[in-house]
Amino acid sequence: FDVDPFLFYVLCEVDDRGFHPVGYYSKEKYSDVGYNLACILTFPSHQRKGYGRFLIAFSYELTKKEEKVGSPEKPMSDLGQQAYKPYWMSTIVDFLLNKAKDVKCISIMDISKKTSI
Repeated sequence: FDVDPFLFYVLCEVDDRGFHPVGYYSKEKYSDVGYNLACILTFPSHQRKGYGRFLIAFSYELTKKEEKVGSPEKPMSDLGQQAYKPYWMSTIVDFLLNKAKDVKCISIMDISKKTSI
């Protein structure tokens, strides 16, 4: 499998013995359809610690830096949907409650541009 067209972001825990990978995500270097994530994995022994959500949030922060709107590759697995739907919901609700509270009218496009979702 050719990994050259992908960027890999590895999340590690650090202790006195060094760095220990806990998960990663990959994304295409150049995605014609706007995917900001190709594959995400949190190692089983590190699941339920918030690392998956952190990696999802990080992927969207990079997408914001690129001034783009992105989404994970489709079709999404059931586990992918279980991770992404709560993230999307909480991010959009947080935006509406805290960052758009003084705005009288806001479009879906405005929300999308501000959150990169």
